[in-house]
Amino acid sequence: MRTLLFLLGLFSFTVALRLQGIAVKGKLHCGGTVLRNTKVKTYDLDRNPGDADDLLDEGYTDRDGYFELDGTTRELTDIEPVLYIYHDCDDGIRPCQKWITIDVPTKYIHHGKPTIWYDIGDVDLKQTFPKQGRSCEH
Repeated sequence: MRTLLFLLGLFSFTVALRLQGIAVKGKLHCGGTVLRNTKVKTYDLDRNPGDADDLLDEGYTDRDGYFELDGTTRELTDIEPVLYIYHDCDDGIRPCQKWITIDVPTKYIHHGKPTIWYDIGDVDLKQTFPKQGRSCEH
């Protein structure tokens, strides 16, 4: 009987976790140069202590600097989606890579299949961004 109650409770909790995700696309360049093979990732930021951020999707820009990411996770609460871009634009020979974070508006959250994509457009990474830094790990 206890096992049955445990399984019912576990099933109820699993059902309460909603499938949520985002679909993001765009094109990256540095000044007039297309950024090929540039790492891009989408995450759900988890603000609760001890709860790691969830990687939704990751990939690289193609030979034209274009990328598309579409990923999901299961969460009890609404996800807080972001796009990370790791690059060496206008960086000389400095170690590691620059990164920028772009918040994805909540209206682009989907529940398993994207109905609309968040298109960041054609982004020049030579500019300064409000959320940027440097990382050797990604």
